[in-house]
Amino acid sequence: MTGDVPVRNRVQIVPLGFEYARLREPILYWKADVVVAIEYAESEQEIPFLSALLDELEQNERIELERRECDLFELYDALGTITKAITDYETDDVYVNLSAGSKITAIAGMIACMASGASPIYARPDYGPDGEQIPDEPLHDGVAEVFALPTYPIDRPSNTHVAFLARIEAGTTPETHGRYHGVPKKELIEFALEEEFDFVVRSETTSQKGYYRLLDRHVIEPLVERGYVEIEQVGRRKFVSLTPDGENVLRAFRHFIE
Repeated sequence: MTGDVPVRNRVQIVPLGFEYARLREPILYWKADVVVAIEYAESEQEIPFLSALLDELEQNERIELERRECDLFELYDALGTITKAITDYETDDVYVNLSAGSKITAIAGMIACMASGASPIYARPDYGPDGEQIPDEPLHDGVAEVFALPTYPIDRPSNTHVAFLARIEAGTTPETHGRYHGVPKKELIEFALEEEFDFVVRSETTSQKGYYRLLDRHVIEPLVERGYVEIEQVGRRKFVSLTPDGENVLRAFRHFIE
């Protein structure tokens, strides 16, 4: 063994859209070793210039092409798909091209980069020295839908918090607790002990009351503050359930614990 440090691949994650040069040129300019092309999952229509680009990449012996799909117009689907791709190549140099896809995809890509340390890149279009490439007409004649986008914190939830969100989701079933919605705190304490999370392993607490305090301090209170879970008290029992924001966050970051 020589002890040489493995060479890091240059990986570009490229959401596809109605672009060609703005996708192709960064791949060639930065000499990408791996290209993760993210296609629109709902599209059944072939776009010739995108097919040509993918064919060119597949035939390039130096480049490894991987194709994935998501809804490019749904923030959390795009965010989950991009962050999963970043995680899959976390030992490499990862770049995310924000030039195509949809505007929503670009937002998702930037959030994913800020949460993970991947590098966002953008290829500015060339309209020519005299602007002769500027369209004479609007690019779109109609609007399919108008909707608000959710705000999102810059720092992603920790793996511990994601694990608890997943446990709460799995345990929130009508069959388990009848009309009560959510998971009792007692079950979350049992989950913490079974999985041996740091906040219980490193504590000297052995009493049930102590475990409740640890759970509140390290899990419940931070998740409530972020608006990811809500608490319902029924008698002496407290049931924890996911909010819509908690469901979306789990959807985007579940892969960190899988």
